[in-house]
Amino acid sequence: MKTFTLLSLWRIVVAAAISSVGLADASKPNIVLIYIDDLGYGDLGCYGSKDIPTPHIDRLAAEGVRFTASYIPNPPCCPSRCSLMMGQYAQRFGKYGMSRGLPIPEDRPTLAQVLADHGYATGQIGKWDIGSKQQGPLQVGFTEVAKVPPKKRYPHEKQQVSKYFCLNEEGDTVWLTDHDGDAMLDFINRHRADPFFLYWSPEAVHSSNKEVPDRLADRTTAIGKRRKLAGAIVSVDDQVGKLLASLEKHDLRKRTLIIFSSDNGANGAEGGTSTPYTGGKGKGTQKEGWVRVPTIFSLPGIVPQGESHHGLIANFDFYPTITSLTCGTIPEHCDGVDLFPYLQGKHTGPAHTHLFWLNNQPDDAVRRHLIAARWKHWRLYKKYEEDRWQLFDLQTDPQETLDVSAQHPDIVTQMAEAHARWRETLAPLAQVPDLPNNSVTKIPIGHGWVRANES
Repeated sequence: MKTFTLLSLWRIVVAAAISSVGLADASKPNIVLIYIDDLGYGDLGCYGSKDIPTPHIDRLAAEGVRFTASYIPNPPCCPSRCSLMMGQYAQRFGKYGMSRGLPIPEDRPTLAQVLADHGYATGQIGKWDIGSKQQGPLQVGFTEVAKVPPKKRYPHEKQQVSKYFCLNEEGDTVWLTDHDGDAMLDFINRHRADPFFLYWSPEAVHSSNKEVPDRLADRTTAIGKRRKLAGAIVSVDDQVGKLLASLEKHDLRKRTLIIFSSDNGANGAEGGTSTPYTGGKGKGTQKEGWVRVPTIFSLPGIVPQGESHHGLIANFDFYPTITSLTCGTIPEHCDGVDLFPYLQGKHTGPAHTHLFWLNNQPDDAVRRHLIAARWKHWRLYKKYEEDRWQLFDLQTDPQETLDVSAQHPDIVTQMAEAHARWRETLAPLAQVPDLPNNSVTKIPIGHGWVRANES
């Protein structure tokens, strides 16, 4: 009964505190979900980085749980985000690779839809990359979305439009990640009396980071091409600091679950690292570093503080964990599970005994093909159907230098059979619809917010 006792006590304390200042819906915690683009497992201080200072993200880990085996079952960016928002393997609706523009299913609610239906203000800032051209955030459950700020222009250069410099409402040039952070503060300030769900999915730290200013890069000790990436990560950390300060200012820190994660592993071409693992985006997409990502949960008083969780989890667990906490329900379609009982010691086994990958979309980039499974400390992998399985012991060989399939045929058989059983439950490959351009849903360029009842 430990989970029940902790949750009940927390709700009583929060209700009493909030009723004293006259706020409604005291029993509903807020949710802030931060989903960084291409952030590597080894690129944060709390995950071992020595050259990139991330004190605010490190504080989240110190005041929460750091996951050491958190996975993206549907890399890269687009399928990863679809899996996140739907709470299930994207192959459940026919997405076996990038398939950008493939609709997310309309017969299952998104995470945002569940929360909006339970009285939450739902806000989104930054990159979307989910569903079809007609499925923008306002069409799938978000009540308001930050407008896209106009970008700085370089009229005499080859790249005429900046990626990371934008113009604020006063016309001043600002760093896009900083601008996003200010939008987070605005959303929280306006909804501090309501239960809210804020999804911040910045462009950072996706390539190219060549525009990163020295004021950010100089705060790191990174060298070479990694220096620019390091500066971009510092800016992300700054926004986490602003977020924490805002929540504390409004006395919301202890009633706000913060989840911090990444959409796939590090981009080695930008100097990102998956240390102690190898691989990542680009040339390393068959390795562990492409799919294992940093993930932190922080909710003081409910989530244990300063601990590490080593069991297998996936990004599709965020959805049921959030809806179980906020709404007391988990939609039946979810592949994920509520992680709170595992974090609080009520359940002692792993949240998942196995996790699986099947990226084999025929017309997708060959480098992204991946067939794999995880079980305990083992990783089973092959690139193509006709390839033989390779097996790696990540506990003794995190760099995946020694294939031990011949020494452990029983483990290969067990994991391959589990993969085959999972595969039988999936939907067939779906095709991206050819939609007319006049049907495309876009968030307007400008400042402020666009709301669902205005779109």
